[in-house]
Amino acid sequence: MAMLVFAMLLPTAAHADDLQKAFDAISAPLQKDGGNLVTLYSSCPKSIDNPSEFVSSSTIVFLNEADRAVLVDTGQCDGGNGSGQYLVLIQNNVASVITDAGIQDMSFLADHMYVEGNSIFLYGNRWMPNDPHCCPSRKATLEYNFKTHQHKLTNVRDGKS
Repeated sequence: MAMLVFAMLLPTAAHADDLQKAFDAISAPLQKDGGNLVTLYSSCPKSIDNPSEFVSSSTIVFLNEADRAVLVDTGQCDGGNGSGQYLVLIQNNVASVITDAGIQDMSFLADHMYVEGNSIFLYGNRWMPNDPHCCPSRKATLEYNFKTHQHKLTNVRDGKS
């Protein structure tokens, strides 16, 4: 008789701290608009007019031994169909949301990421000018240099930026 073994990878205390720092950094601008970031959909405020978001997934990658990048996907608590995505850098124990790289609904949303050298490479989908909300038509790569804070978005199919 075959035995199935299931393993669950639990975050370490350091990962939990990194996630909390990232969530707090994302919450700050949402609170200015009367919202918040909650970790579970079931924790969403019951008010329809509340601009809060819930965490649908998060990914942590190591930039080096001490610093991390966290990619957080969110949904809208009010039931809207928009997607939120935030790239947070934790450097020198300080979390900062990257707001100038073009990561947002109807622009570019990443599926996954990795780090090479001083750059974070995010792979995902890019909306072109005539694309409907449901269907971005281009696979793309966003390269973000965490030392220079410069970014470059490249379409995967044709290699054009």
